[in-house]
Amino acid sequence: MTNAKAPFISKQVTSGEYYYLNLIPPRDSDGIVVCGGREQCAPTYRIERDGFKFLSLEFVSSGRGTLTMGGETYPLRPGTIFSYGPRVSHVIQTDPAHPLLKHFVDFVGSSFVSLLKTSGFDTPCPLYASKPFRMRTLFENLLQTGATDSRHRDELCVLLLRQLILHADETALPQQEAFSPAWQTYMRCRQHIEQNFLELHAIREAADACFINQAYLSRLFKRFADESPLQLLTRLKMAQAAELLGKGDQLIKQVAEQTGYADPYHFSRVFKRVYGIPPETFIQTIGRT
Repeated sequence: MTNAKAPFISKQVTSGEYYYLNLIPPRDSDGIVVCGGREQCAPTYRIERDGFKFLSLEFVSSGRGTLTMGGETYPLRPGTIFSYGPRVSHVIQTDPAHPLLKHFVDFVGSSFVSLLKTSGFDTPCPLYASKPFRMRTLFENLLQTGATDSRHRDELCVLLLRQLILHADETALPQQEAFSPAWQTYMRCRQHIEQNFLELHAIREAADACFINQAYLSRLFKRFADESPLQLLTRLKMAQAAELLGKGDQLIKQVAEQTGYADPYHFSRVFKRVYGIPPETFIQTIGRT
């Protein structure tokens, strides 16, 4: 895979989505987002550099690997976020059995240099996000904004990047906690819910599939998440329901069944609780727009 716009972006990926804002930024800028994206690394992915022409942040969404920087090697796991830049030697390598899926953003500017120094990125040690799914959302928002042709795109990306850096600093876990059994169990359970939410009818089913009891699952979410496991499951189901209803080619009863609700009236009550309007009104609103 080649990238004619930005040859410094690795070709060792199986797929990628990118945005490009300013590939030749002025040296004396206060803060500019250069480019960024999301990429699925190939099993042989290995990057070794003596430095990089821009500042960069990378975030691991899934998979495993290692980062060598500052003479130390650190494990890369979902939720890991790290920074490098000019004159910073680094090696990023994926685990062939669990290839990395990661987001990145490249940028320049004196304001970002100052912000990194005061936001936990002043050492080679990566940060480990206690809210990795929110961090992933921030990177996805940056990707979506960067790929949109709008008048304020560059300024919005700068603001999103500042938010991302501050959020990473504010929600960082100590390394020993980030690799604790409790954290690993939480990540495993959350990923199970995200991957199987259409088939799940109750949180107990997710707990059973992950070989823990429901009470412990709730405690893990209270410790590491902004929502309960039931709130996560409901949110995912309703997001899928809204997408299906928006297409306008299925009855409410059919959408309810596809999202795991045998009773369409119960489905409608839950949908209204989440979105503030019943499915019928949602369909009419979508139809008008």
